Amino acid sequence: MDGQLRALERRVQSAPDDAVARGELRSALFRLAPLDDRERWAAASPSAQDLVLTTIGRLLGPAWEPLGAAVYAAGGARHRIGAFRHLLTRVVLHLVPGGTFLMGSDDGPVAEGPRRRVTIQPLLIGRYPVRQVEWDRRPQADERSWTGPELPIEGMTWTGARAWLVAAGLRLPTEAEWEWACRAGTTSHYFWGDAMDDAYCWHGLGDAWTSHPPAAHDDRPNAFGLVDPSGNVAEWVEDSHGPYSSAPTDGSAARHGGALRVLRGGDAFGRASHCRSASRAAAAAKDLGAGIGLRAALSLPT
Repeated sequence: MDGQLRALERRVQSAPDDAVARGELRSALFRLAPLDDRERWAAASPSAQDLVLTTIGRLLGPAWEPLGAAVYAAGGARHRIGAFRHLLTRVVLHLVPGGTFLMGSDDGPVAEGPRRRVTIQPLLIGRYPVRQVEWDRRPQADERSWTGPELPIEGMTWTGARAWLVAAGLRLPTEAEWEWACRAGTTSHYFWGDAMDDAYCWHGLGDAWTSHPPAAHDDRPNAFGLVDPSGNVAEWVEDSHGPYSSAPTDGSAARHGGALRVLRGGDAFGRASHCRSASRAAAAAKDLGAGIGLRAALSLPT
């Protein structure tokens, strides 16, 4: 199998626009360890997973550093997840398997429902919200409220966040990708359970509001190894804001029109309910809001 993969790799690398070769390589990888199915990926052997991760690392190329794989567990879900460092920005992204899930909530605000079945393709997504030390390597305009290299960058517009990522060869996650990555296989209100647990999430600080270094929660990631998807700073996603009734079910971004863009994850200022996995908020694309940050994403290189 390794020889077949290397041959397909060479075909893709010599002709990046060859859709047939890319499709064959993707199929061969997913037969080995199915990245398109979270549960089947979790059931695959570590050796098969590592072969897939090694192949993807080579396809990502010299702009990336493979960091190996680790096991993460939270909320009753458990996965072995690979990580890669983007050398230009030093952002670490985790390779999250895809699958199908029920997005949204039927017992929350109207904007969160009705729940709908959405299919997500595997993707790379940031372990942390982008931190100031990473943002400042390729700075865009921002009006950060708190200063510190390990703090999340916040106070940038949706347009500025998107521009920073595009310049680095990255992108914003879609809203559906964001919720899939936050839930990490869970169906509870939060990625750790149905009740708020302050050990996982900064919220409700009111007048004492500040941002926090995500690394302080390194021992409380979700089951995909992501830190602080809930609380700390809210995160821009690609979608414009609108009802789920007209939103896509293939994981792509909703294009409702208008000036509002979706925010996810809640922040350290607001109520615990804003940090639920299904919770949604919105702000104008030109807003420089305190406590609004971003998380990097990237589609698979095949």
